[in-house]
Amino acid sequence: MLIFANPIYYYELCGQLKTLLDRCNPLYLSDYRFRDVFLITTSTEDTEEVSDTAESGMQGWVDCFPKAKLVSVLSGGGLSDSADAEKSETFLQAAYELGKNA
Repeated sequence: MLIFANPIYYYELCGQLKTLLDRCNPLYLSDYRFRDVFLITTSTEDTEEVSDTAESGMQGWVDCFPKAKLVSVLSGGGLSDSADAEKSETFLQAAYELGKNA
């Protein structure tokens, strides 16, 4: 199982995560063990479409691994400060449920 946590910058995966995914190209030919991939995003803007492009980018990466699937995406909007996620009961409960059901 892989779980990626990503702040949304300009409606996309952050550069560091994109670089990591790009450098995983050698895994394509290996007997990789991950099957389930999860993406957790945070953003200042609080609309549903904020993480759509990031989700699409992650889905494109997962599609390169025939044994894997993008199981779930959890998007937390309205989180402008790093401590905001810890204060958001809704986000924390959703993250808990995501982990419990994984």
